[in-house]
Amino acid sequence: MDENILMNEANKHLAEGKYEKAIELYEKFIEDSLKNQKIKDVGMAYHNMGIVYDTQQKHDLAIDCFKKALENHKMVNNYRGVSWAYFSIGLIFGKLNNYESMIGYNKKAIDFGTKAQDNEIVLKSYNGIGHAYIQLKQYSESLQYLNKALEFSIDSEDSYCISETYYLRGISLENLNLRIEATESFSLAIDHAAKSGNESIVALAFSKISELQS
Repeated sequence: MDENILMNEANKHLAEGKYEKAIELYEKFIEDSLKNQKIKDVGMAYHNMGIVYDTQQKHDLAIDCFKKALENHKMVNNYRGVSWAYFSIGLIFGKLNNYESMIGYNKKAIDFGTKAQDNEIVLKSYNGIGHAYIQLKQYSESLQYLNKALEFSIDSEDSYCISETYYLRGISLENLNLRIEATESFSLAIDHAAKSGNESIVALAFSKISELQS
């Protein structure tokens, strides 16, 4: 089977929740790509396998796949692939409540995302760090990174991510007892979330504003 067809079929099975079949095809794709020395493609397939295992909550296997993706992307200086692999590993550590590791991996994602000029992953990683510091109850540190995210996003049209930035920023401000500033941040979260269809942030931010005004 042609390599591109293999990858497309594997991605289709992933989307349909047919995880074992997806893994089987990704492994075949990796085998063929290694024979043809298509290292970047190997990295992409390992990354997608990591997504499969993460979806199944097989966190150790997911991290292993993302690290293999990382190794292959580094071999060919694919900075975008490297940044997304670091970010994905950080997300899993966040799910495991290992927020210090989440912060470390997100910082690396920012470094490589900046080199790749991938604004989406840089913004997501700033948000990830902000979230991790909130969980650690280090609200001033969280605010510092979320403000950096907003500075970075001045020219961005990614209202979905920006709505999350403002929401997380509101939580940090609320916990620093800056209620007026927190309310303003939650309001901006609603504005950006409404533009992008981020309904969960709209609901959460409205709830927070109600709490602050009660």
